[in-house]
Amino acid sequence: MPLSLARATLLHEWPRFLPGVLSVAFAGILMLVQLGLLLGMFGTVSVLIDSSDAQLWITSPETQSFDESRDIPASLGALIRSQPEIEGSDALRTYDAEWRLDSRVRVGVVLVGLDASGDAPSCPEPMRAALCARLAEPMAVVVDRAELDKLGADVGALAEINGHRVRVVGISQGLRAIGATYVFASTQTLRAISDAPLPGIDSATFILARVKPGTDLKALRDRLQSLLRPSAYRVWSRDEFSNGTQRYWLTESGVGAGFLFSSLLGLIIGIVITSQTLRAVILASLREYATFRAIGVPSSKLGAVVLEQSLWIGIVGAALTLLLSALIVALAHAFYIPLKLTGWAIFVAVVIGIFTAGISGLLALRALYKVEPAVLLR
Repeated sequence: MPLSLARATLLHEWPRFLPGVLSVAFAGILMLVQLGLLLGMFGTVSVLIDSSDAQLWITSPETQSFDESRDIPASLGALIRSQPEIEGSDALRTYDAEWRLDSRVRVGVVLVGLDASGDAPSCPEPMRAALCARLAEPMAVVVDRAELDKLGADVGALAEINGHRVRVVGISQGLRAIGATYVFASTQTLRAISDAPLPGIDSATFILARVKPGTDLKALRDRLQSLLRPSAYRVWSRDEFSNGTQRYWLTESGVGAGFLFSSLLGLIIGIVITSQTLRAVILASLREYATFRAIGVPSSKLGAVVLEQSLWIGIVGAALTLLLSALIVALAHAFYIPLKLTGWAIFVAVVIGIFTAGISGLLALRALYKVEPAVLLR
């Protein structure tokens, strides 16, 4: 299959078009990294929700996000378990505390009290194999690998939480959160090391429930909500609670507004850079196109060549974006940076890159049609 004039020109004079390809790739990476950081950072605020296999969460009625809930009676678990569709239920407790390793390391942490069994709904998926069971040891805690430097601890290390000696018995993976440093313990350990008595032994921050397969989750949630009274408790599905937590941080916190603004700014800057660079690259070839116009080649065919060149630049730049983005994601995970790229985010970045390249080609066409061939051939 013979090469078209546009592709032949791109291959023969690739150094001239390389800046356009790089500008598309740079703009795409800028957009993806900004969007990936936004998704990754705000995905961490709901990490304990998303990593649980409990499909239903019961909270206080004013709760809007995971970190804003108040204690509720743990005895609600008995009512939840009485429902035939419920496979299992337990309580999850959180408590603000201070971690102290020595005189130099003092960190505010959120102590998370779990049922010390591997199959409990409150046990996060990354800890389900063995780590939750290890929490049954007296004064045992688990910390996340991404927090080791902050806490100055490793497996076997002894530390203090609110003046009580604890021992790190395991390291979790992927349970880091923005705005909180989680330390996991059994419910018994949490009660033992709390500075002040909890609002009652029979209290919990959340009641979690695992639902039997094939259950109509929405109907069950609505029935439980009517039993528990909306003014006293709130029943969420896991997806509702996760999305609500992320939406709360995105819209109500200054951090969310800052990340959203930086992402939009990165998108605008990327589009402007790509558009101007591609337009300059294509306009640099106007004299060659003027030669064709001077010998009678129709403007429509020259326009088709320019548009095909710009689209190929966009396609190659988008492919380079995907390759470099994969490397960036690997580096981010190696350094525990919460960067998350979804399929739709990648698709949007690729489409925007190709669309911007096409628009740049149209802008170059406008300049081409306006200039007389005799002027360009001087």
